[in-house]
Amino acid sequence: MSASSGTDTGRRDTRRPGPARGDTGAPGTGPLVRPWRLPGWRPRTVAVIDARLAAAGLRRTGPVEDVKRWTLSAVLRCPTSGGTVFHKQSLPSLLHEGPVLALLAGRHPGLVPEIIAPGPPDEGWCTRGVDLRPGTQLPEEERGRALAVLGAVQRDWLGRTADLAAAGCWVRTPRALAGLAALSERSDLFGPGSGLPDALSASESVRLAAACARLPERCAALATAPPGVSLVHGDLHPGNWGVTPATGRTVLLDWAEASVGHPFLDVAAALRSCPGPGVRARALDRYFASWSPLMSAAECREVWRLAEPVAAFNQLVTYAHLADTAEPHERPGWAPRLLGWARALLRTADGAGHS
Repeated sequence: MSASSGTDTGRRDTRRPGPARGDTGAPGTGPLVRPWRLPGWRPRTVAVIDARLAAAGLRRTGPVEDVKRWTLSAVLRCPTSGGTVFHKQSLPSLLHEGPVLALLAGRHPGLVPEIIAPGPPDEGWCTRGVDLRPGTQLPEEERGRALAVLGAVQRDWLGRTADLAAAGCWVRTPRALAGLAALSERSDLFGPGSGLPDALSASESVRLAAACARLPERCAALATAPPGVSLVHGDLHPGNWGVTPATGRTVLLDWAEASVGHPFLDVAAALRSCPGPGVRARALDRYFASWSPLMSAAECREVWRLAEPVAAFNQLVTYAHLADTAEPHERPGWAPRLLGWARALLRTADGAGHS
């Protein structure tokens, strides 16, 4: 979701639920009902928005506009007496975003867009719009800014993951990820059997299977590594955070892939946007500095070397799940990310990562 809005939004699927609340967000199959594709969805949703606004003492001052409707969510925007408001509905496996936003807004005011009059997540959630300069427009040297902010937040959530699990976060602890190592067998997603133009070759598929076979041992080591289990954003690319022009405050957006796991899992997605080794190194330095009350920079680097392949695998698990839940005509659009993370896992497992 763009950093200029508040959030992206879902109604529970009545045919096939996604991963259970607090589940891994692992791949699944079967038809999904997308409420925003059904007749009558829009007037029903506008009524929900109006009710949420009234509960917050606001009123709509103009028409509700579509921002985005796609395979994962639908986002609407409307002007109100209190500024722009966004409404989001998401697929069942992404419904935890609303409760997570509410948790974060309560504990870290200003970190995320403010939830307006929370209601049942399957009816979507409303957030106040935030005027932001997105991370994509900031100098490359600022690419580590969101990581540093997130690190401080993650420190605060150490030992408090029960609240996150209760909010429905995916479970991506090292032990949970170890149980998903068989993902390498999904040749239909990224291997020679996928039919994709840039699919993994037979030799790459063999290497991927070997890398995944080694994952449980690496995950077991990461499970005992500091700093422990905490909040994971899941998709910290520069389009998912921004800076308020007036105050310079960093705001983190789009928590649809939030999970409970080792916090260093977030480094992988953040570093993908860093254009060169120097920028990546400085981004890592800023993130590791955010852990200085608990860990030295040297300790952080040692843990990151252990976590890097697991972090790439975590992203592969996410995109396999999203590809599985995509509509047929949209599924090919996920292929570049799937293949990119599969190859990132190969590079990091072979000891040739970018850090």
